[in-house]
Amino acid sequence: MKRLFPILFLLFISTVTYAQKVEFGAKAGMAFGYKGTLKQTVTNIKESKATDNIGWHAGFFSRIKFLEWFIQPEIYFSSMKTNFDYRNDGEFTAHSNRLDIPILFGSKFLEVIRLYAGPVFSTSLNEDISLKGIRKTKTDDFSLAGQVGGGFDLAKLTFDVRYEFGFNKSQTNFIKKRTGEAFKLEKRQNSLVLSVGYKF
Repeated sequence: MKRLFPILFLLFISTVTYAQKVEFGAKAGMAFGYKGTLKQTVTNIKESKATDNIGWHAGFFSRIKFLEWFIQPEIYFSSMKTNFDYRNDGEFTAHSNRLDIPILFGSKFLEVIRLYAGPVFSTSLNEDISLKGIRKTKTDDFSLAGQVGGGFDLAKLTFDVRYEFGFNKSQTNFIKKRTGEAFKLEKRQNSLVLSVGYKF
């Protein structure tokens, strides 16, 4: 992931050089429907599925226009809360914080509506669960997803709705300090993302 940032930066600079128009702005929004599963590592039985998933994100975007087409790179911090009901431990909450970098490609239709799609590169910043006596042993740092969606602009405001789907699962391993029981939390970035932005 560390090598990805300079590559994306060079791509951004070279693209801006030949662009007809470049816009910058800030954005924030909500996400719903993150998929996750908690498994006992050895037996993989008595899985617990994620419920009541909700999250938020905030960051920045740019929109680089070429005739009727545009490239929209973004960078934002996102946080997701996921509820589980696991065996004898009862209900608990898993928190996930990550840095997302979507690179979206699209076009404008009817002079109003924007349609786009592209990859999302994500790196994990923090993974935690609310169970007592738990120690985290390993977290997947990188995950890849895709986004497809649309939006429209109203003066300096920009509105978007998109669906995010994970290409791979990210995994975090935990262990109970007292019993040594190991289990893993698997997540996939499948969610509906709503956002509003402001162009500077």
